[in-house]
Amino acid sequence: MSIISVLPDLLINKIAAGEVIERPASVVRELIDNAIDAGATDIEVEVLQGGKKLIRVSDNGSGMDREDALMCFQRHATSKIKTEEELFDISTLGFRGEALPAIASVSKITLTTAAAGADYGIKVEIGANHKKEISEAPPVRGTTMEVRDIFYNTPARRKFLKTNPTELSHIIDTVVQKAFAYPGISFRLIHNNSEVLNAPSASDMKERFRQLYGDEVAGEFLDVKKDSKAIKISGFTSSPDFTRAARSHQLIFINKRPVKNPTVNHAVYNAYENQIPRDRYPAYFLFIDIDPRHVDVNVHPAKREVKFERPDDIHRFVRAAVYEALHPGQEMDVSSSSVFQRTGFQRSTGYQNMQRDYPAVSEPVSGFHNSQTDFFTSGITPDIGSFFYIGESFIATATTGGLVIIDQHAAHERIMYEKFLKKTSIESEPLFLPLRIELPVKEYRMIITHRDILHSLGIDIEEFGGNNIIIRSIPREINKADTKGLLLDMAAGILEEETSGIRNEITEESLLKNIAARIACHKSVRGSEHLSNEELTRMMSDLDKADEPDRCPHGRPTRVYVSLDDLKKMFKRT
Repeated sequence: MSIISVLPDLLINKIAAGEVIERPASVVRELIDNAIDAGATDIEVEVLQGGKKLIRVSDNGSGMDREDALMCFQRHATSKIKTEEELFDISTLGFRGEALPAIASVSKITLTTAAAGADYGIKVEIGANHKKEISEAPPVRGTTMEVRDIFYNTPARRKFLKTNPTELSHIIDTVVQKAFAYPGISFRLIHNNSEVLNAPSASDMKERFRQLYGDEVAGEFLDVKKDSKAIKISGFTSSPDFTRAARSHQLIFINKRPVKNPTVNHAVYNAYENQIPRDRYPAYFLFIDIDPRHVDVNVHPAKREVKFERPDDIHRFVRAAVYEALHPGQEMDVSSSSVFQRTGFQRSTGYQNMQRDYPAVSEPVSGFHNSQTDFFTSGITPDIGSFFYIGESFIATATTGGLVIIDQHAAHERIMYEKFLKKTSIESEPLFLPLRIELPVKEYRMIITHRDILHSLGIDIEEFGGNNIIIRSIPREINKADTKGLLLDMAAGILEEETSGIRNEITEESLLKNIAARIACHKSVRGSEHLSNEELTRMMSDLDKADEPDRCPHGRPTRVYVSLDDLKKMFKRT
């Protein structure tokens, strides 16, 4: 008796939904893609409860007639491609024909649409048990898709959704990315009947950048532009003075499709070599236009990743484009790459297997680490003398029986982190002139949602309309910090904590730790700052009083002890 059987269509669609529809933002992405492909110039997204209760996407695109309105819910039914050759020359967004049947299999969905000049529209409702109802609708050109109660029939998947603010932040990301890629289209986002984002049609990418991120943030970025016969790159990259504590605000668009790609990431970081500290990260928004035949957009079910036919060429070109933005007037020689000489590509290898992340800071030399731990945890207070700078952030001092090497930035981070974590001796000072700061949409909502925690740390914040906030007081310890940069990093930390945690179990303590670490990083002394011997002695005394003095909040060592025995071994004296 055979044990193999063909799965029913509904189960097949649910499996497909697991690949395509991860969260409410995935639904928003797919529906916006369809609206763009339909030629819409006006797209409105309305959601309730972070998209869990309702997602409604309305557009003024070409709409559909009755036959297409029914056909679009069949699996692999699409108007975007017809032949195998077109599969390798993709110029549209939603081309697989999987999205609508996948969404309909895990939600209650209503489609209302009408083609231009039609006498009447069509309404298709698919409810529980995939029951379908069809009726006429007003002949209003365009399409409205309503998706309700996502994952209502797959509770195991619904329980993995995050809090409403977190799910909303992912939806904001999706709408912002689409608005950035299509500045000529008007986008509006409404959450719980309150407008979150309104980006009217923009004349160019720079105007759209300012709409989405504000004039102040946009002013910190440099224009990127470089063309060849086969590839064009445009966009924005942050100045070396405007860096982040995390890899946030890093967007790559390939033929207007937001994707992740390690080749491009690596190229950008190469361009910033020796320009920014190792523990800081650039922000960038890069738009790469390339012949679709030389890039595979079919390597990921959710279309988040692409593969280049010749990644080495792309790497060199991206690196040159960003480098030239950072160094105006200097042009990099990229003549060795075939992409710059003709539209065809030659064989090349090298970046296909590139790591998707960058290496973390190394641990201290293993031969010294045990000595360091034994020394500092033994209760012995080192007899510290004068300090001298070695270079970068490192200082050294001779002690009884050895040498202590200190990373002053990491040490100060630990001191500041515990001070804010314990909320001890934090003096909040009113500002003589309140500080107005304009933030991007997602970061604004994160800061406002969690302003009580910030208030407990001495940062007094008020809403000021739009995406603006007013800061009326800040702790004395951070009165000279980059306040806007700090807020952006704190928002990224809040989102990181909520995204990585278990649904609805994010605690104030965990958020406080993340925020305190961001504050500590911003305010801690850098390698370029030379402290006096008295200041260094005080810092080491404060470090000794910390609960965990040997590690900064990110886990890096604050100090390393090299004993006399270690030195003897190094010089072959034993």
